[in-house]
Amino acid sequence: MYRVLLVDDEPLAIEGLQLLIDWKKNGFEVESVCGDGEEAARLIRASKPDLVVTDIRMPSMDGLELIALMRLEGNKQTKFIVMSGYSDFEYARRALQLGVSHYLTKPIMSEEADEVLESLSKAMKEESRKRRTLLYTERYAQRRALSALIRGEELSEAEQAALDRITGGVGGWVYLRVETEEDELDSAIEAIEELDEESGLTGYMTEQDLASFGLVCALQDDSRQAFREAAALLYQQIQGNIGGRLSVAVGSAVKNPAELSTSFRHTMEASMYLFFDRRQQPVYYDEIKELAFGYDSHLWEAAEGIVEAVETNDEQQIVKRLQRIFDHFTNQMTMPALISAFSTHIMVQCSGIYKELGGDADQLIERTGSPLVGAYEHSLLKLHAFLLSFCLMCREELSKLRNRQYGGTIAKVEGYLRQHYRQSITVKEIAEIFFMNPVYLGQAFTRKYGFSIHEFIHGLRMEEAKEQLHTQEISGAALAERLGYCSYQHFLKQFEKKYGMKLAEYKKTIMDLKS
Repeated sequence: MYRVLLVDDEPLAIEGLQLLIDWKKNGFEVESVCGDGEEAARLIRASKPDLVVTDIRMPSMDGLELIALMRLEGNKQTKFIVMSGYSDFEYARRALQLGVSHYLTKPIMSEEADEVLESLSKAMKEESRKRRTLLYTERYAQRRALSALIRGEELSEAEQAALDRITGGVGGWVYLRVETEEDELDSAIEAIEELDEESGLTGYMTEQDLASFGLVCALQDDSRQAFREAAALLYQQIQGNIGGRLSVAVGSAVKNPAELSTSFRHTMEASMYLFFDRRQQPVYYDEIKELAFGYDSHLWEAAEGIVEAVETNDEQQIVKRLQRIFDHFTNQMTMPALISAFSTHIMVQCSGIYKELGGDADQLIERTGSPLVGAYEHSLLKLHAFLLSFCLMCREELSKLRNRQYGGTIAKVEGYLRQHYRQSITVKEIAEIFFMNPVYLGQAFTRKYGFSIHEFIHGLRMEEAKEQLHTQEISGAALAERLGYCSYQHFLKQFEKKYGMKLAEYKKTIMDLKS
């Protein structure tokens, strides 16, 4: 609704204007009324109404003098409609000179007023549209110019002209990066726009993505105090307008816009520390520039351990190993890009295993999303939670696939062992024959039969040892070799464990039975 101020020294005239004219019909609303030009001037300065309907003939300051004063003071936006009971050409001529395009004669007729308001409403809407277009065009030009400077590029003539229009009176510049929750981004941007209007602090948005945006702030000077005050003000304003997470990284202040690429680079360095430090205040480049990230070349061993725990369906080890490595990241402040590569490696390896078993790896990734591009945009805690969730889900999906595919494979393994138990064979070699992970094979076999593969092999060998001892004369060493034992002592140990007596004692028992 357009806000209206009515000005007339006759109270009955004011009352008539309010009652006889359907203001809302054309989008107007009477906000205030007054009885003379001087009071009207004060109200216009204070509230800047969209439209003033004023009588010409008034004491102290008439309507035309009021309009002339407002234009002289720089108010070009407020529209004026003048009213008079006098058909005086001189008044009309002066009103036209002051930019008044609408004139009402007293007594006011509602039909005439409706026509005037309808015409004025259309004109104001068109002016508003043009202003928005010009404002958008200008902001776009400014954004392009500042973005080019941030990237260290040369400006075109149009971009340079746009930059020149905003550099007057600016003593310093600083680049900031604002990160928040995706659903809070619009509120954060609105807070910046409101801050510009209320505080005089000017911020120009540059790049923007789903949960963050860049901001170039114009400062009174390039002092440390100036850019810290600006950053603190921005942080407070945004924090009061959103309910979720907020992080602000602040680069170095520079004197000239041409140096904004330096401020941008320093901001991006500072923002990487937000990965570890989610403090409730801005993080400044000048506070962290002497710090260094850690680099750990042993991370890939830890990654393989986590992948192995996923592949072998070991939930406890997944949780334990991830917690241990992320604690290490925190203590060493490992480079965020390295943590991103580490996490990506785990996801790729796990997805590859899932694909080998016939699963849809792309669908697996889609179900969890991927926060791994630009890892500094996410907290270490958030990445830990994401990776844990992915690994546990992948573990579960791998288990489902294997249960469907390997239901009869374990039985085949049992048959294979019954045929080859005399050979010296390892679980790893058996797993390779059946295209299975050795750890998973061992676990699946134990779940199905209640004992391990090694226990099963020893059981078969001991049964044959017992049969051989009862049917023929054979030395213990020869029997051990026949059954596939590389160590005679190992054979003796397994025999005693199975039958509760030493081999010599067992042989004596057999001899006693035969005699």
